[in-house]
Amino acid sequence: MENEWIVIEIVVVGKLVDLAVAILSDCGSSGTIVEERKLDTFIVPDEELDPTANYTLQAYFDAGVDADQIIAEVESIFASMPIFSDQEVQINAANSVRTEDWAEGWKQNFSSFQVGNHLVIRPSWEVYAPRPGEVVIEIDPGMAFGTGTHGTTKLCLELVAELLSGDEPPIQMLDVGTGSGILALGAAALGCPAIVATDIDPVACAVAQDNFVKNNYAQQIEINTKPLEELPGRFDLIVANIMAEENIRLRHGFIEHLLPGGWLVLSGILKEKEQLVVAGFSDLPLTLFPSRYQDDWVCLLFRRTQ
Repeated sequence: MENEWIVIEIVVVGKLVDLAVAILSDCGSSGTIVEERKLDTFIVPDEELDPTANYTLQAYFDAGVDADQIIAEVESIFASMPIFSDQEVQINAANSVRTEDWAEGWKQNFSSFQVGNHLVIRPSWEVYAPRPGEVVIEIDPGMAFGTGTHGTTKLCLELVAELLSGDEPPIQMLDVGTGSGILALGAAALGCPAIVATDIDPVACAVAQDNFVKNNYAQQIEINTKPLEELPGRFDLIVANIMAEENIRLRHGFIEHLLPGGWLVLSGILKEKEQLVVAGFSDLPLTLFPSRYQDDWVCLLFRRTQ
């Protein structure tokens, strides 16, 4: 089953697509395609979904999973959520796909895009001539993904760019759940001199390392497979683009690794769970700054006070 993935198809109404993708991610999905458009951490869509139209989601899982168990788990979660009670959700039987077939499918809709005033992200199959002051990262989606949709990573990248352009830019960054490595790469390209990118998924680490080498930032970015509680060091910037519950679970690990005066950027959080996360961090020595929003997602910015 090497280089093969299990694909589960789900048909859901447009207004629930983001939530369905988040649920699939919680159930172990490595990535989701929405018909001919991708929802992932660094893809900017060219149009909005029709909230009343039906869309087919293709969720990809490691070939070693029990597909029937995954389907049963997804069905159970949908059934427990009132928002799905008056919506028909169709879940189709699983089938398999090879890595090469999926990778080719990504090329249809991933094109160059800009974040902030200086950072441009492009795939390897496109040519982009940078303008004065721009830095370009080359990155292909591969088979490693973060949690949530495009908005979460765009929000993180924008905040990282703002912090690095400030009067006291961070010099040591920790990227928790690095996925493809896009946040670490963005920070490196924008001038952060020392970055640790961590992920417990070996596929993600391999893809991230390839991206660091390809962009000539392997010396600037260290890849680490250790869980947060086992990581050494403290940082003046921590970024975690993971799900709301995971952010809360790791809150003490974040604060232990965050230097006084350091910044904590959290995303992968649905708007409806914003206050849950804020409450989860309320007992820590952190100052909360105004939240950033895109689509159904929120990005939180904290600064350690002591």
